[in-house]
Amino acid sequence: MKKYYLLGVCLILLFACSEDANPLIDENPDEGVALKACFELSSTTINVGEMLTFSNCSEGATSYLFDFGNGTSSELESPSVSFEEGGSYDITLTVTNDEQESKSQTKTVTVIVIEASYLFPEIPEGFTGLPLEVGVNPTTGNIYSLELYQDNEGVGGSKFFYREFDENFQYASNYIADKPYNSGSGFVNFYPSGKMNFVFARTLGGLYGTQELNYTSVWTLLNAVSSATKHSYGALTAGSDYLYFGTEEEGGLYKTAVEKRNSSGDAFAVVLNNFGPADSMIGDMIAIDGGYVAYGAVFSKNISLPYVSDYQPLLIFLDGDLNVTSHVIYEDTSLSENVEDCNGLNGSYQLTRLSNGNLVMYSHGELRVTDAEGNTINKTFFEGSSTIQALVELGDSFVISTDEYLRKFNAQGAQTAQLKYNGNYLPELIKKDNALFFIAGYDQENEIKIFYGACDNDLMLIDLSP
Repeated sequence: MKKYYLLGVCLILLFACSEDANPLIDENPDEGVALKACFELSSTTINVGEMLTFSNCSEGATSYLFDFGNGTSSELESPSVSFEEGGSYDITLTVTNDEQESKSQTKTVTVIVIEASYLFPEIPEGFTGLPLEVGVNPTTGNIYSLELYQDNEGVGGSKFFYREFDENFQYASNYIADKPYNSGSGFVNFYPSGKMNFVFARTLGGLYGTQELNYTSVWTLLNAVSSATKHSYGALTAGSDYLYFGTEEEGGLYKTAVEKRNSSGDAFAVVLNNFGPADSMIGDMIAIDGGYVAYGAVFSKNISLPYVSDYQPLLIFLDGDLNVTSHVIYEDTSLSENVEDCNGLNGSYQLTRLSNGNLVMYSHGELRVTDAEGNTINKTFFEGSSTIQALVELGDSFVISTDEYLRKFNAQGAQTAQLKYNGNYLPELIKKDNALFFIAGYDQENEIKIFYGACDNDLMLIDLSP
């Protein structure tokens, strides 16, 4: 009898232990992960137009709603946003679970008005100021600009000025010439003798020519030269000589032109080539190992509207003696219907080469990244941007300007950063002292005004205010 009693007790205990260990039986079921609203900001202080990114650390949520405090919102888990106006913004994340329970978290971000970091030269009311070129004077090491000023109300007309800036962006201004006809292009070449050669392209309904003015280093006018058959859009050094590039008429056809000039500025040879069925031009040109690469366009020039048709970008490879080794005409362009007059050829043509060998071309809002042979890797069109826009390489990346924005890209042409800098016309971005300096124009009602600014290579503004 005792034996059976012990066996019964053991069975009861075994059953009880097994019942406690059985994972399928839960008298206190888990309530699930507690609902929690949580997010982190990439920064709590940003500039107007700077991208703010979010890192979502919420728990137990199945839906998300970000209220950015500026009248916009997002249901993305980790969105990004930029603000168009300065001020303080309360950003609220509301999270919801399957049971329709909600939790919220709020954080505040301060948005700084970027204009507080700029310098604004005094431009009288009724005057327009337009920057045409920005560079570094090789003699003084100072940043300079070529600017066009137009009296919109009086009889002052339109005049070109040269301005050179010290380290505090204080400048000395010198009158160069009156504006002849249309012109959105200008540059200066500095000769070893101290002579400064100023070049302005000018147009009528059809192509018209180039105006050149030569000054001494103390601003004595040496001479003025005009041509009705050629346009020069830029120059680069070639040993002790200089190469002026653009277009020149020959036999009623405009051809790409590269003019050789000696160290005194005297032209001694010109190389002409035609591409495609009609006219062609070079807007920018750079030196590479063993030769040069030029960027321009092919087009048809007409005697009536549209004065320019069938516009297509052109890339030319030349050897050290300026012989054409190959060329590419890009038919997949957004510009055929956007360049319809000859003054459109006077805008900013930008070409650069990255450290990996890729080429970057930019004009009229169309950005194109190619490999070293000119095969397209990426193409983007920024509609609405003016023809005066900048491009600068940063080794394996580059920065361009578009209407109101500076944009940074990697070597493959993918955008990695942007800054809403609020300019509309920016001819150059100057690399100097580990910063990017710019002199830009912006639209103000029916006028264009100018400001001076700077940022680092990651497009973070540098304060230039006194």
